[in-house]
Amino acid sequence: MPAALTQLPERNASTAPVVPEVGARRRGGRSRARVLLVDSDAVAQAALAAALVEAGFEALMVGGAQAALEALASEGPLPRLVIAEVELPDGDGFGLCGQIRADARTAHLPVLLLSRHEEDFHRDLAGGVGADDYLTRPVDVEDVVSLARLKSGHATGSATFESHTARVPLPRMTRALLSGVRSGRLVLAEGEGWFSFRHGLVVDAMFHGERGSLAFRRMLGFASGAYAVALGPELHKGSFSMDRAHLCETVLPALERFDALRARGLPLASRLTVDFARLSEELPALPEDVGEVVRLFDGRRTVRAVLLECRYPEAVAYEASTRLFALGVLVPACFIEERERARGGAGVLGFFEPTPCVEPPPVAPREEPD
Repeated sequence: MPAALTQLPERNASTAPVVPEVGARRRGGRSRARVLLVDSDAVAQAALAAALVEAGFEALMVGGAQAALEALASEGPLPRLVIAEVELPDGDGFGLCGQIRADARTAHLPVLLLSRHEEDFHRDLAGGVGADDYLTRPVDVEDVVSLARLKSGHATGSATFESHTARVPLPRMTRALLSGVRSGRLVLAEGEGWFSFRHGLVVDAMFHGERGSLAFRRMLGFASGAYAVALGPELHKGSFSMDRAHLCETVLPALERFDALRARGLPLASRLTVDFARLSEELPALPEDVGEVVRLFDGRRTVRAVLLECRYPEAVAYEASTRLFALGVLVPACFIEERERARGGAGVLGFFEPTPCVEPPPVAPREEPD
């Protein structure tokens, strides 16, 4: 068993509590955050624990509610997160969560509940006992790990958590948020954009002045850096509706394709412009709608800016741009500038800049002879 996996043994009423001391494990000089896993299904528990350990956590495993309470009452640091199965042999996850919330020492701990059987009243019950989220099995362990990374990170308030795309990329975090039942909003740093979610649906988004499903897709594809997830009611009317199935079957595969293109394609920071002589040669063989892409390359916009402004899906516009570059229709802006300078001297204007109108010098009035 890996060092970071610790099985806490069950006990009966006649034995003293046995809670092995679990020292702080380190990876790269950093302590592992502890997660308490409460589940009577050893196979499912082991799979989730292995994924958590791989992600850098330390997993403490117990099989029932009483063992979980004993582990929380033991000396030593508390875990950063509790993940509990709803169906337990000596109680249920709802009751366990209520007891955790009732103890001032553990009331602040994030609690995720997992259930093998979804009932209509479970969502309300999970909210009533103060659970951070409720997920129905089968669950993707990656989703649970993403939520664990979020919940065990820096909390700025009772229901607001901070993270970073380097820690949990936005597509992965979005998929995890839609696997639960909570509502809230994910907000990028510096006010760059946001999206709101409600009971397993993305319902609104804003990114770079765009709103709706297009803004949401571009936010997942282009946004990077710090973000915060604020949990709470999202009562305003949304601009669209997207569930987890559509996200996983349509949006995420397109983003994966886009990422694969970026790995071997044009740098997003490059500035390209049009070689119109080359364009005239290739134009008969190009699709008619390629002009929607060509017109955006003015030598000033970066490839990233073009993809954000183009109405086509990112992967389609990026593939078209890469193809046009390979044909020589799109060239680095500096190439055209250097060529124009060589033709007309150092004073030649940029390729797309208008020619200034130079006023002739004023002519002094000629005096008529007397």
